[in-house]
Amino acid sequence: MKRVTALLAVIVLLTLATRLYFAFTIPNFTYESYFHLRQIEHIQQTGLPLYYDTLSYGGRTFLFLPLFHYVLAFFGLIFPLILAAKIVPNLLFASLPLIVFFMARKISQNETGALFSALIAGFLPLLFTPNAVTVEALSFPLLFLSIYAFLQVPERKYVLLYLLAFLLLTAVSSAAFLLLVGFGAYILLSWLEGKTIMPAEKELMLFSLFFFLWVQFLFFKNILLQEGIAFIWHNIPAAIVQDYFPKFSLVQAIILVSAIPFLAGILVVYRSLFQLRSKKAFLLISLVISTSILSALRLVQFHISLMFFGIVLAVLFASFYDEAKRYLPHTKLAGEASLLPGITLLLLLATMIPPALVVAQTQPIPGEEQIQAFQWLQRTAPAAHVAALLEEGHLVTYYGGRVTLMDDQFTLIPDVERRFSALNSLYQTAFKTQALGITDEYGIDYIVLTPQARAKYGLEKLRYYSSDCFQRVYKNETVIYKVECHLKPIYNGP
Repeated sequence: MKRVTALLAVIVLLTLATRLYFAFTIPNFTYESYFHLRQIEHIQQTGLPLYYDTLSYGGRTFLFLPLFHYVLAFFGLIFPLILAAKIVPNLLFASLPLIVFFMARKISQNETGALFSALIAGFLPLLFTPNAVTVEALSFPLLFLSIYAFLQVPERKYVLLYLLAFLLLTAVSSAAFLLLVGFGAYILLSWLEGKTIMPAEKELMLFSLFFFLWVQFLFFKNILLQEGIAFIWHNIPAAIVQDYFPKFSLVQAIILVSAIPFLAGILVVYRSLFQLRSKKAFLLISLVISTSILSALRLVQFHISLMFFGIVLAVLFASFYDEAKRYLPHTKLAGEASLLPGITLLLLLATMIPPALVVAQTQPIPGEEQIQAFQWLQRTAPAAHVAALLEEGHLVTYYGGRVTLMDDQFTLIPDVERRFSALNSLYQTAFKTQALGITDEYGIDYIVLTPQARAKYGLEKLRYYSSDCFQRVYKNETVIYKVECHLKPIYNGP
């Protein structure tokens, strides 16, 4: 037992140390992180989230669950916020191997297999973004802690643990929806297999459903009333909805989850459903099936469903290892059975560590020169409007403190399709009159051309650039143009 505890501690510490190495080696955060950092800073200053933002889209309402931001704000009072933002999300993600170990041991009764499951969870390539300040850092540990507690119902302490974890989860993220849909699949599979669901399980599932719906309605009733069922797609512009809800790709799933846990998990699902008919793994299998269906129907963002899918498969790997250990002594390789742990470890290290490190090194992060360019915007007029790439919108508001044409928070924006088309045209058009028509319509004072924008649109400079209408006010790797011309006179009042 001491050996297993020591090995588990090594896995958790190795996961955390690797994540922190990249977090501090790479100085900045992912683009989306700056939205969360701005919310956290506002909580520190006022005690409340920034639900109405005068800078995003020139003024709009945000609706989101705020517990994650309050947690970071609390640690930001103890440490500098940037330090807390580097450490806390990675610490939360590093807790996943610990939770996965206990889940896998419960399902498989094999501690060695559970250790391998913990290793997989720690280095899943899709989760290995150490510079991301993301809600999933808190929601996924809570989600899987809820599942672990549910697996041990009706023990009273685990019922209480489930209730606590689920209540916190519903205040962090709508990802609790994945668990509820998994419960539905669990009920259906149990009915088909003639397996009895305990009364305590039924009561918890029913409570979870109603509590989740109540919280969602409390926070998101305006979205539901305004957008209806379309709220599922977050008002994402049609031109890029494919990026958020791509068609399910088996090849992509294998690459992002890693081949060995993916194939092992699918084999366990098959054997549990059609051969072993074990109830122990029924809930996890239900979660795999329901998540796959939701992703195929584009009801859950692809990266969220794949992250969830990958961790569930990590848990199921322990069952695969246990079956392999039992099966090998009955084959011609019986004499080599003692090599199974070493071979498994080598295969996992070879197929998981390199992709995880590549993902960490290739995170979409603005460079130092870009940050300096957006900080320069603070020298402009306080009411200045700025056009930048969609993902760079949060840099405009966080570092520049200026109004942005667009960012990637689309909910409750009525003209999002028109704005997105205008933003693309501003970078793609070769016609000065079209560009000035857009800058006049949205009151744009500055246009930011970063290396990412050049690469995306194949530009060296704006195609319609002329020194009489667009003054270069900042030039390095990033160029900032000030708009000097207008197609129509500006009304200055009586």
